[in-house]
Amino acid sequence: MNRAFNDESIYFRRRKEDETKYMVARPGDWILAPFQCERCWMLNLHGRLPVPGRYIDEQEIRLIRRANLDMFWSREFGTVKGLVSDIKDIIKRATLRGRSIPLSPVTPWDIGDSEGMGIALLMLEKSIETGRNNTAYKQFDTVRKFRSTATNVYSATAAASMDPRVLKSLKGAVLHTHSGAMQSIFMERCALGMKIRMPQDKVRNLPILGHVVAHILSLMEEEWRHPDTSRKRKRDIAMCSAYLAVTFVYGLRGNEGFWVDGDRLKAGIDLGRIGTPGSPPHVVIALLGRFKSEDGDRMHVFCLASESKSGIKTRKLLERVVGIHELENKEECPAFCDEEGYLLTERFVEDEFLHPILIHLQTSGWEGGSIPKGVDVKTFYRCYRSLRRGADITAANNGVSKTTIDFVHRWDKFENNRGSQPGFNMMEHYADGINTRPLQISYTSSV
Repeated sequence: MNRAFNDESIYFRRRKEDETKYMVARPGDWILAPFQCERCWMLNLHGRLPVPGRYIDEQEIRLIRRANLDMFWSREFGTVKGLVSDIKDIIKRATLRGRSIPLSPVTPWDIGDSEGMGIALLMLEKSIETGRNNTAYKQFDTVRKFRSTATNVYSATAAASMDPRVLKSLKGAVLHTHSGAMQSIFMERCALGMKIRMPQDKVRNLPILGHVVAHILSLMEEEWRHPDTSRKRKRDIAMCSAYLAVTFVYGLRGNEGFWVDGDRLKAGIDLGRIGTPGSPPHVVIALLGRFKSEDGDRMHVFCLASESKSGIKTRKLLERVVGIHELENKEECPAFCDEEGYLLTERFVEDEFLHPILIHLQTSGWEGGSIPKGVDVKTFYRCYRSLRRGADITAANNGVSKTTIDFVHRWDKFENNRGSQPGFNMMEHYADGINTRPLQISYTSSV
């Protein structure tokens, strides 16, 4: 039996009432939301009524109307219809018994913008500008930042300081609670309605599988070995190839791959060189930085297989980086850095190596395939997600269990208890991770 249409069905959404959705208000909307008409809002915002025929005023009226409609449509048609029916029932019953109507009176608003309409108009104006993912508009996640900015500014004012109410968790975390226009009912509903109405085009990074990463690294190795390659270019190749290897092999996000610490990489480069029955040959890295939801700098130590199933020689590439650090006497630097010791960026790796090589593979008819023709490489293949997604798929294809994949991909949660201040000895961290080492190596050897 075929399933009945439900809210997920495209046909369910193609109903007659959808033709006017987001375009007009519904009966009762005005009494169920903090509504003011366009003329009233012009008076509140500018201290005057709109001037007939003035272009700027006409545009502002359109934006105010759009903000009001977004506020109305933050609630579904059925919800509004039910509430209006209940309001009518309350009025009818109270009138029949000669009672006063027990509903709050709708009174005039004070002059001024206490609801955040000014920010709402700026969000709407920005939304119709050219966006990164679509030339016709910017997405909600971009324009909503105006509201966050206004909230941060308000928190620094005397008005916010005069409202010192806080919530404190059992762990001692403090959450300051204050009012302000950005937390008004109008702003909450307007932002929600805007989010529901506006399409959200997500550009999802396509995966780069293990055999593709291995081929990319082999092409970089060929250039590194070429006699005409300059010393600086060789250095860039060494740094970027090691970064790509580490980021892919452990399924890190692009930014996380740059957290490998140079000093601790040098200190632990000999650990795991010779494998044992319970621990095959591996290389040790330490991610160092201030991680979200943690206090202070933390160090997280991982083990990567010396060589993965796809042929990625992680140890060889990292030993080359260690050699550069020792030759240049680098101290207290990130592992993947420029000649001055400053951190490299995802954009640099993409512009110099990843995108040019992928475009070459796409257009040259490479037998390995995996780079679909017609796909915009610079848009859909990025260090931030493509390597991680590719590692995930490669590991699953090679029979790695979901438990192991989940463990590796949620390393920050599993590692929170062992991540500690970076003053501790590298060997102590390495020894402390003996229980999770087999899982780490089984994943990194399979990609």
